[in-house]
Amino acid sequence: MAKGYSQVEGLDYDEAFAPVTRYDSLRLIIALALHLGLDMSQADIKSAFLNGDLNEEVWMMPPPGIGLDGKVLRLLKSLYGLKQAPLAWFQRLSSALPELGFLSCSFDPCVFISPDYNRIIVVYVDDITTVGRKSDVHKVYQHLIKHFTVMITEGLFYLLGIEILHTATGLELRQTQYITNILTHFGMQNSRPVSTPIDRKAPLVKADDSEPTYEKQLYQQMIGSLMYLVTCTRPDMGFVVSFLSRFSSHPLLCHHTAIQRVFHYLARTRTTSLVYTRRWSMDIPLLITGYSDADYVLCRDTRRSVFGYIFLLNSCAISWLSKKQSSVSTSTTESEYIALATTARQALWYINGLSQLGFTIPVELKANNTSSINVAENPINNPKTKYIDVSYHFTREHLIRTLFTLSYVPTGENLADIMTKGLSSVLHNRHTQGLGLTE
Repeated sequence: MAKGYSQVEGLDYDEAFAPVTRYDSLRLIIALALHLGLDMSQADIKSAFLNGDLNEEVWMMPPPGIGLDGKVLRLLKSLYGLKQAPLAWFQRLSSALPELGFLSCSFDPCVFISPDYNRIIVVYVDDITTVGRKSDVHKVYQHLIKHFTVMITEGLFYLLGIEILHTATGLELRQTQYITNILTHFGMQNSRPVSTPIDRKAPLVKADDSEPTYEKQLYQQMIGSLMYLVTCTRPDMGFVVSFLSRFSSHPLLCHHTAIQRVFHYLARTRTTSLVYTRRWSMDIPLLITGYSDADYVLCRDTRRSVFGYIFLLNSCAISWLSKKQSSVSTSTTESEYIALATTARQALWYINGLSQLGFTIPVELKANNTSSINVAENPINNPKTKYIDVSYHFTREHLIRTLFTLSYVPTGENLADIMTKGLSSVLHNRHTQGLGLTE
């Protein structure tokens, strides 16, 4: 390994960032492969970072005991520990795949598509997931073996910390072992089970500067461990983790009590899986449905609203988000309209991405606020909406272009409701089932 900590930016490295695929892209492609009956397999590149070519002039001291005392070595290939090693590896792989005809997609630079649209490659550092017919996938691996040392796994069973179970009806994505590990790490493996991850009746606000911080480092570690779960397979915890992360800089005892409840919920739902059901008939059309929702002035500290969205490919949840809005809304309509604009941007990302992958799949957006829907569909300004920032009229512009449709959904059926607030156990369970989460 090289002592990368001694490198100087601009002298022996410039760029150090290397892209990795988005989990949204990964879930979308897994769901597409399942619906279309395509084979999925995985390859791991051994000692990946040693394959990268260095563009910078980098010198290092040789390790002692190999007979090169008093000399220095110039590196022509990247080495583990170098700051630019991840980028050098990605550039090396990106140069090898075009030899087989693969091109990087602009919607996600770590997704590569073949010219005939029959094969898709998803790259996450040295983990490569390939989708296509089995004979076509084997051609990809035969090409990679010429350049790298590759370990191939037929089928997907464990990917980026996600356990993938194959069932008679499709796939189940879960992180049972990871949940068990973090429960044990924080001494909560025998936690009392609860039905929801947050208590709706316990309002939480930021601490005053005069109040002493309570176990800040522990709180931040717990938040970080939960964020990985939400990113991968647990949309049911999207709101609570986003909400509790706002107190990371100055947590109090009440905040620790709230995050411990999340771990109590995890103890009960450690085997919960994100279910992807196979499409049994090609006569059933593919459809992407996006649910949008906002909770007006939920944040007691900033008086800002919280919004969220959920996207499903048929019945498979492929992306989700829970976030506090960047500005204060003056009405419920405005907060819902701002949420709808963000949801529309994600919908457009799917439309562009699917077109690059060779698919044309209709997208339908759903919201539970009729006023925001009317504003999106009606280009006429009125006194209540004339102060809405121009950038949030994104939804209206693309509705006019008919890139997607927009319709009303009752609040009780709006799956994005789980991303904006704490819910009762009945409603929470209904939405988790709607998301395809099963224990």
